[in-house]
Amino acid sequence: MEQSYAEANAKKKTTGSVIALKIILIILVILVFLASILISISTKINLLVLIGVAAIFGLIWYWPRFRVEWEYVFCDGQLDFDMIQGGERRKNILRIEIEDADAIAPIQSTKLDGYRHLEVRDYSSMNEKANVYGIVTRLPEKDEKVMILFEPTSRMVELMQKKCPEIVSLS
Repeated sequence: MEQSYAEANAKKKTTGSVIALKIILIILVILVFLASILISISTKINLLVLIGVAAIFGLIWYWPRFRVEWEYVFCDGQLDFDMIQGGERRKNILRIEIEDADAIAPIQSTKLDGYRHLEVRDYSSMNEKANVYGIVTRLPEKDEKVMILFEPTSRMVELMQKKCPEIVSLS
């Protein structure tokens, strides 16, 4: 029997809230650094400068985590969602069996109209021009249905439809 395998990546778009958070963190680190220098000068305790230096190194260490990519791996009916932070840290977010899904269709499809009220987990790039699909399924850790947004390749959609033609819709 042939193994069906496909994978796809989607780089998450930087939103305005992420940019605002970056600016706030930079200002905060600068203020902590300047305050630690001023306090160390006034108290003659030079070790307080280390607090400011630690804040700078903390920001440098955390900065790559703002760059997020999603990776989707479909293998024999299982679909894995992984988050890659900074191009190096990989974390498995979710694994679902597509046979357990209620519907898989493009996000603008009428097949998903009855599920628009559900909680949404957005694992897409947030790009308006992207080919976003929705999966309606029950999460393993919850007893509620959710809609998961992701960006599969055409090969992945083809393999999912071959596996579960009654669940996967192309339009």
